[in-house]
Amino acid sequence: MSNTQKQKNTLFSYFSTNKKICLENDEAASEEEEHELLQSTSKPITNINDIGNIVDKSFLKDADTKLVLTNLWVPDTKYNFPILECNKKRGLKFQHKWLHEFKWLCYSEIKSGAFCKHCVLFAKSGGVGSQSLGNLVTEPFTNWKKAKEVFRYHMNCKYHLSAVLDSEHFLKVLNKEEPSIIERIDRNRMTQVEENRKRLRPIIECILLCGREELALRGHKDFGSISVDEDALRQGNFRAILKYRAKGDDFLRSILEGPGKRNKYTSPTIQNDIIESCNTILLKKIAKKVNESKCFSVLADETTDISTKEQLAICVRYVSDDNMLHEDFLQFFEIESLTGEALANSILNGLSKCGIDCSYLHGQGYDGASNMSGQFRGVQSIVRLKYPKAVYVHCSAHSLNLAVSTASGIRPIRNCLGIIEKAYQFFNTPKRNSILLHEIENSDHEPSVKQLKRLCATRWVQRYDAVNDFSELYPFVLKALDTICDWKDPADASMLKHSMEDTEFLISFYIVKFLFSFCLPLCKQLQKVQIDLKKTIAIVENVVITLKAIRDNYKTEFSQIYINVKMAADNVGIELKKKRVISKQTLRDNPNLLDCSIEHYYCVTVFLPYVDYYLMQLTERFINHKAIFEGFNCIFQSESLMVEMEDIVAFQKLVEFYSSTIDQHSSIAELKMWRVKLVNEKIVFTSGLHALDVCDKEFYPNIHELLKIFCTLPVSTATPERCFSSLKRIKSYLRNSMTENRLNGLALLACHRSIQIMPDEVIDELSIQKNRKLDFVL
Repeated sequence: MSNTQKQKNTLFSYFSTNKKICLENDEAASEEEEHELLQSTSKPITNINDIGNIVDKSFLKDADTKLVLTNLWVPDTKYNFPILECNKKRGLKFQHKWLHEFKWLCYSEIKSGAFCKHCVLFAKSGGVGSQSLGNLVTEPFTNWKKAKEVFRYHMNCKYHLSAVLDSEHFLKVLNKEEPSIIERIDRNRMTQVEENRKRLRPIIECILLCGREELALRGHKDFGSISVDEDALRQGNFRAILKYRAKGDDFLRSILEGPGKRNKYTSPTIQNDIIESCNTILLKKIAKKVNESKCFSVLADETTDISTKEQLAICVRYVSDDNMLHEDFLQFFEIESLTGEALANSILNGLSKCGIDCSYLHGQGYDGASNMSGQFRGVQSIVRLKYPKAVYVHCSAHSLNLAVSTASGIRPIRNCLGIIEKAYQFFNTPKRNSILLHEIENSDHEPSVKQLKRLCATRWVQRYDAVNDFSELYPFVLKALDTICDWKDPADASMLKHSMEDTEFLISFYIVKFLFSFCLPLCKQLQKVQIDLKKTIAIVENVVITLKAIRDNYKTEFSQIYINVKMAADNVGIELKKKRVISKQTLRDNPNLLDCSIEHYYCVTVFLPYVDYYLMQLTERFINHKAIFEGFNCIFQSESLMVEMEDIVAFQKLVEFYSSTIDQHSSIAELKMWRVKLVNEKIVFTSGLHALDVCDKEFYPNIHELLKIFCTLPVSTATPERCFSSLKRIKSYLRNSMTENRLNGLALLACHRSIQIMPDEVIDELSIQKNRKLDFVL
């Protein structure tokens, strides 16, 4: 393209002097328009970039502004500046050297005067600081007599200095050397937000640490400024950890010891806000998993905290996507009434507040109290009125506990356990316990334990540890009682020693130890999370079969027990005797055993009644669990390819019960194909979780859903009771006025250590709660 053509195209990009025509998009004009425009101007084409072309423009494009700043027309050194009418008297005219002396100065051939190119573009209308805009800005300057004086004054004006800065910023932004004003404002804000979040992260991490480890945050002084190097005052774990961390973190030190008292985010109020945010985050994560599972059971139990408030602990049991069972604690809810209706409403409202969809409720797990398990006004019956598929399962651990405690109610066993508890209470003083420790230290045989344990008041099977320790310390207890009997005030030592030397006590003691050992592993299994009703029934039946075998072979079994009793009696010098038998007695058993041996006497009067009662209680307490399992039993059968009519009827009842989630038309076909798979592959399931792993969800959708429901049905309420342990550590005697929100936040942090919480998540939640003085929103 020729230079003339380039000049023509450039000309149409700007306003003409006379007609002020602007051709957008730099498109070539038609020949007629071009000819008309060239004819309308009397100026030569060499000054088309003259600043006079844009002085009168009200709006400038970026291209126009860039042209003025970078490619403005400048007369050459040979240019003959005209002498204007106002300067004819002295013959003055514009001097070319002024353009080099004042870099901002430019000359307009069209206007025949001087302008400031920066002020023409960016000077604010009306001036700055009452400085008017006129010469050099909106009008050409032509008074050459005062030229340098006016130029020097102009270059020091505030609006000129501001216009020069704006010009520099414009070129940087246009050349992408510097972000735009909006981007700069946004970038500055983001920098400030990141700094605000940075100062809050160590505070949140400190609270998370205290919550995970169940440490009290507050101390004697939990307010005022924080001095990192001051260790005189006890300000609590939260401030102590912050100060310790600040010793190696200069940024945190500057925040804590910086000027001002506000916006440090260390007050008890912000602690509560952060803890509440953690509570909300954890609940959302748990609720999301439960709702995605679309099948869960609720576990609930109540207890009294240190401030005598009744706390209801609610947990959920569900199967995750990886076919793993989870029992997650949700919240503590303070309740005022223990009636079935009040508790049922608290449970359902609590689930809704936590974000759980109760339409997926398929099971209930409570203890056997009448207000929970009642058929008409119990919690389980009220909940089932609203959600009929929510099957109630009595806690298996409680059922085992009730079986053992009821079986232990026969007189010899009850007296034996009472004497053991009396011995613990007797030696639970420093003076008497020191005698026991002295006997242990001076003996040739050193036992593995040195303290008597208390019999657990609620968990009867856990009494095995106390009974086992007592058997090991039995000789030392008798020697210590002998020593105490010689004191001036022996208290009950003589009576206790006489009771412990009784043959019935000694034999009952070893029988209790023997039978408790069978139910101890059962109790531990029932308290696990990864267990379902099939495995529960299997291990209970295993214990029942074992005890029946002992009952059938009672002579051999009791003979071994009697040998151990005799060895223990010989070791402490006790002669074994049977009770005095008369023809008519009412205070103990009266069998016809006048001429029997001591071993046979105690076998008939203590061992056999205890074993029989034990078996009866275990069988009766788990009838309900077995009845629930019978409905699902047809899914686990793998003996025959043919599905028996009884199994089909049971399966149809099961499908009809869960008709809202199960397809009734294809379920029987699925059961038959499922049975063929089990027989051909010789699969024997040990638990419902095992079956769930084997079942293909795509091919057996109904079977898979039934197995998922079965695994979700509760086995025990051990998880809510574990939460009570956290409750006692969190809401202690020194923290008995803790609010419910703070308690729940700390309890969730303590119970869900495996769920990760990032400080930025907490900051985002804090920003949602309410407006903050510092900006944290990214």
